[in-house]
Amino acid sequence: MDASAFTAILDVSAPVLLLIAVGTFLRKRRIIDDSFISSGSRFVFMVGMPTLLFFSMLGASPGDVMSWQLPVYFFVGIMVTFGFAWWASGRIHLPENERGHFIQMAFRGNTGVFSLALVVNMFGDEGVVIGGVLASITSVTFNVLAETAFARFQDDRKLDIKVLLKTIATNPMIVGVAAGILVNLIGLPVPSQVVSAGKYLGGVTLPLALLCIGGSLATSRFSMSKQTTFAMGIKVFISPIVLTIGASLLGFSQHEQLYLFLFFGAPIAASAYVVSVAHGSNGKETANAIATSTLIGSAVLVLIGPPLLSIL
Repeated sequence: MDASAFTAILDVSAPVLLLIAVGTFLRKRRIIDDSFISSGSRFVFMVGMPTLLFFSMLGASPGDVMSWQLPVYFFVGIMVTFGFAWWASGRIHLPENERGHFIQMAFRGNTGVFSLALVVNMFGDEGVVIGGVLASITSVTFNVLAETAFARFQDDRKLDIKVLLKTIATNPMIVGVAAGILVNLIGLPVPSQVVSAGKYLGGVTLPLALLCIGGSLATSRFSMSKQTTFAMGIKVFISPIVLTIGASLLGFSQHEQLYLFLFFGAPIAASAYVVSVAHGSNGKETANAIATSTLIGSAVLVLIGPPLLSIL
């Protein structure tokens, strides 16, 4: 790997991490508050991110910028991480009703905001297209796997297929990607004024999302149980390193390895908190894990990513 490629993660991570730090500072100074963070996060998920993905898909064909092997390997990697977390949750003798929580912490990452922000900063329009496809895979897979784990290890819960399918079908990010691809396929003309307005709207999405992440960190406490710490370690350390090495051994290019490392290494997703609370798990523990993984995951991506990719 040449010098410019070696420093790519450092260069692109800096503005992302700085925006998170700005969000933390603004929250501590009470320039933004919890209401702003809540409504801003909702805007990003419901409006901003789908808009960004939709307009980035216009005129783009994922097959032109990525091989089919990349999303397939990414999906397989998620399943491997899920399977390992399932096995590990039994080996460390967790109570049955805590295993679902542990498993979710170990595989559910913030790919739709954190990883997407990194690849967009690094690769521009290509990053939006490839990142959008990978993020859409996680939107489906994470929901299915989380519900499966909680349903298996909680006697009073059953996997409701109809509810799960509705959740997936109405996921704004999936809708944004699917709508953009559909418009491309049928050749529906979109006025240039609409495209410009959409790109302006999508342009505020990632900065706002990162400010909200930083704001949420300002009020978080970073204490966790040993079991949750282990689950977080699987998510931000073991999984990205092992699976990126696996991609190298299978012949993926360094360009593809970089995408995989950034997506496998995403910190624990904020949506994990909502799911954990809904299934009766410890919400405070989940919130602490999300905050801690954001800090540690960022350090892993910046400090371990460049030397790892230079060796492979």
